[in-house]
Amino acid sequence: MPVIFKKLLPFLLAFVLPIVSIYAWWGGFNSVEIREEVRGPYTYAYLEQRGDYSKLPPLAEEVRDLLKGVDHGQPITVLYSNPDLVDVGERRARTGYLVAADAKVRAPLQIDSVPARPVLVAEVRAGLLMAPSRAYPALDRYLQARGGGIRMPTVELYAPSDTPLSMGLLTVEMPLQ
Repeated sequence: MPVIFKKLLPFLLAFVLPIVSIYAWWGGFNSVEIREEVRGPYTYAYLEQRGDYSKLPPLAEEVRDLLKGVDHGQPITVLYSNPDLVDVGERRARTGYLVAADAKVRAPLQIDSVPARPVLVAEVRAGLLMAPSRAYPALDRYLQARGGGIRMPTVELYAPSDTPLSMGLLTVEMPLQ
């Protein structure tokens, strides 16, 4: 065994291997499936956000707390602004949870719906914070190869995993036209 390998082996085992293992467990190496489908309709209760998209997860928790006593489904986020084109302070989004079409919520929550429509779907099994960084670049590469780019608004649906041994499934829906 070369001397350099003997010196690097403890570093690799102590630092690099755990980092690569965690990245893999979070879904960092999982592939993104892209296809065309008709998706929707969705009815959702939400709060609106203007500004940094990194503030959306705490806002979704606030929506969940405000929905106590109202049956709700999985989280949904509607992003209206492309972060590559819109300044951080001007970005618009809604985040909330799917609800029944006849659901009643109290202020400050609002209800809206997304109609059934043809979309380009990107799905990846990954952790909630990592999944968008896998889905959007894959969508962009797919569209760039066809002479296009990301179109807004996009709808994100995240189905959490049933087990701690696997990650949830992020679905990003982008309008076809």
